[in-house]
Formats: sequence, C-alpha cells, structure tokens
Amino acid sequence: MLSREANERLCRVGPGTPMGNMLRRFWMPICTSAQLPRPDCAPLLARLMGQNFVVFRDTMGRVGVLDELCMHRGASLALGRVEDCGIRCIYHGWKFGVDGAVLDIMNNANEELKHRLKAPAWPVREAGGIVWTYIGPRELEPPFPRHAFMDLPDENRVVMRVDTN
Repeated sequence: MLSREANERLCRVGPGTPMGNMLRRFWMPICTSAQLPRPDCAPLLARLMGQNFVVFRDTMGRVGVLDELCMHRGASLALGRVEDCGIRCIYHGWKFGVDGAVLDIMNNANEELKHRLKAPAWPVREAGGIVWTYIGPRELEPPFPRHAFMDLPDENRVVMRVDTN
C-alpha cells in the first residue's frame, strides 16, 4: 500500500507538482473537434491537468488554446465572443488571436501596446477528430505524435469523450 506522501506525489497533476511536470511534457487531447463545430462558434471552457483553458475556433477555422482568464483584468474568456479572427473579452473588449497576440484594445489607442503584449497561448494541433495541445515548457516541446487513426477518413473513426471531475 502506498504511503500518503507517495500517493500525493503520484496523483497530483497541477502546475509545479512532480507528476504534473512530467505529464506536461506530452501532447494531450483537450477537446474533440465536434465541440468546436464551426468558425466563430461559442468558446469552450476546458480543464486539463488542474488548469483552466479556453478553446475556440476563429473565423478562419484555426483553433486556439489560451489561459482561461484574460491577461488584462482576469475575466473568463470562456464568456467572450469569438469574432473577426479572435476572441474578445466581455469585460474590457480586448481581443486575442489563436496565438495569444493582442489584436484589438478598444479602450486604448496606443498601437505599440498591442505589439508589446501577448496572452498565454499554447501550441495546438487538430488531428483525428481531436484538438491536442502542449502545455509544458516551450523549449521542451516534443514533436507532435502521429497515430494511425488520425489518417482514417471521418466515416471510419469514432471519437468519444467522457467528462470526469
């Protein structure tokens, strides 16, 4: 039987935990493609490894994974609007691209500010009916893994998700 300390070490996966640090070194599914059915659809709040993220599909069909909270005032981007190739925070109207770039600051005319700031964004790949992300250290990002099911036609593949807490 595991000691309480060993169990904590193996089971806790939040940021800064030993198991969390190890698991963040891999590409992980964050949602299914079906959960983002079309460009500019409603954003999705997703929890992965003890962290909250917002996942959205922009006007061009690209998928973005950002930290859930807006870098400006901490409002949830899951409540935001996806429009014009970005996601707009409902609190002060800042708009972010899939790469975290600040696209629009409605309450500040300083264009230089947009270029200096960037929201926390994570690498994303969409393959096999699944949206994958890498939330580990940028300098340690592994190559994206290819699995045989990713190359099958959609009609030959079933993607199922199970929500757990």
